[in-house]
Amino acid sequence: MFEEISFPAHEYQSVQNHLSRLGYCYTTRVYKELGKYNAGQIYRAPWGELLRIDEVKIYWKVSDRPYSDEMSDEEKAEIRMYSEDMGLPYEWIRFSRCAE
Repeated sequence: MFEEISFPAHEYQSVQNHLSRLGYCYTTRVYKELGKYNAGQIYRAPWGELLRIDEVKIYWKVSDRPYSDEMSDEEKAEIRMYSEDMGLPYEWIRFSRCAE
C-alpha cells in the first residue's frame, strides 16, 4: 500500500495534463508538509495513479524556484506567506508517473 500525496482537487486535471504532455510535473510544499515526501519514493495520487518523487530541492525565496516565471502572483504570494514571510524554506518537488 502506498502513502497518498495530496493535491488540491482543482489541480488534479492540470497535474494529469502536465504528466501526459511532459512526462513529469512539479509541486511546492510549505510549512507542515516540509519533509513529508522523499525522492525515490512512490506515492498514490488522489485519482489513483502512482507517482514517483524524482527530486526534492529546498529553497528560501520564491524567485529561486524553477519555473517561478510561470507562476501567478497569487501562487507566489501564497508560497511566500508560508515560507519567506515566516523565515522558513519550502520544497520544490519534481515527480513523474510510475507503473505499478
